Amino acid sequence: MLPVMGAKAGATPPTPSVGEVIRRLRTQRGLSVRSLAQQAGISPSFLGAVERGESDIALGRLAQVAGSLDHDVASLLGYSLRQATPQKIEPVTSKRSRGRGVRFAAFRVPGTHLELLVATFEPGTHFDDTVTHAGIDVMYVAKGELVLVVEDEDHPLREGECVVWPSSHPHTMRNDSDQSAVAVGFTTEIVY
Repeated sequence: MLPVMGAKAGATPPTPSVGEVIRRLRTQRGLSVRSLAQQAGISPSFLGAVERGESDIALGRLAQVAGSLDHDVASLLGYSLRQATPQKIEPVTSKRSRGRGVRFAAFRVPGTHLELLVATFEPGTHFDDTVTHAGIDVMYVAKGELVLVVEDEDHPLREGECVVWPSSHPHTMRNDSDQSAVAVGFTTEIVY
């Protein structure tokens, strides 16, 4: 059984092995220690020592390395937490309904601004509201067919299709079909 996020108040999460993460990302990109060090503006010997766990890296230098790997410091550290013990995340409870016949759940990803969103639409149902917020939305239709409406323009989607859009544009969703539909997605900023 996975622990529930927040269940162990005061527990210190494991410290990420930043050097291992840097090495993994560097090798995935086909970069040598020398080329990454040059891009980041640090010495290859220092980068090698960090990767081997023989030296700590200051935040400023870590930011330079992260930038050279197309990450920011937070995402670099978050990437390493994939190696931590899995934790169950409970859905965020929303005070308002998203619509009759629509089941909706939002899950906040700890240590990030990401929210995983899951919506189940009964036939002929829709979100009651149109929303706008910061960030980017990504949605995958896991079952059935849905219509994404962005800026009053319909975008029909079938099962297995994925779409991305700027969240700052007014958007909503509906199920025009006679079958239930499920959408799974995420937003890059906390909304719920």
